[in-house]
Amino acid sequence: MDRVVRLECVHNARELGGLPTADGRQVARRRLFRSGSLHEMSEADRRALESMGVRVVIDVRSLFEQERQPYEWPAGRKVAAPLADDEVVADIFRRFEVGELSELDFENWWTLTGVFDIPIEHHSSVGSIFGALQEAGPGEGVLIHCTGGKDRTGVAVALVLSALGVTREAIVEDFLLTNAEAKERAAEFVEWMRLATGRAMSAERAFWLAGVKGEWIETLLQRTAAAYGSVTGYLREELGIGSGELATLQDRFLERPGA
Repeated sequence: MDRVVRLECVHNARELGGLPTADGRQVARRRLFRSGSLHEMSEADRRALESMGVRVVIDVRSLFEQERQPYEWPAGRKVAAPLADDEVVADIFRRFEVGELSELDFENWWTLTGVFDIPIEHHSSVGSIFGALQEAGPGEGVLIHCTGGKDRTGVAVALVLSALGVTREAIVEDFLLTNAEAKERAAEFVEWMRLATGRAMSAERAFWLAGVKGEWIETLLQRTAAAYGSVTGYLREELGIGSGELATLQDRFLERPGA
């Protein structure tokens, strides 16, 4: 199944329906989606997402980014669940624009931006994400996005998929789908840097702004398991989400193949 959602102005969009779980079920069709930021979406993009049933949008950008690049979502509800601190994001924007970030900074993007620390540092926002999933109606699709739809969104989606029982292999495979358009996006970053600042950016450096490494999400899940025994252990200890709530989420967002 081709899960990529092709939109005019929104990058890195796809649905999660069809991803398999360890118990033989799969993520239900048209219930969970992920993407880059919606602030540049066209009317056609908005209509396409609405036609696919998206009613709840979870914005995990920092409040700094949400205020800098706002948008409206009249088709349903928009939930703010920032997974980055304003001052960190603002400083990275500044360092990026003045050319202070090194090649190594870009290769170690998740360390630089604090993405590995999201489960601990931003557990309240992770709780908001799961709260929105619990409140979603039976026919409501839920879309999670950040700016590029790859790093913070990748963490949020990996935690959600783990809670639903999706296999580790499928979680990593979905995470790496971002790289399908990474070279094209990297070329756009190189051109933007040239036009906006007059400085050159290497294709290698730009790739890590657009792409991801499988080891990033593997490391995050391993660290979570080492600290809490599993992602479900993290959800129980940090967010108070127990087996009953997880079973309800699984019943709501999973289906049997062929259903």
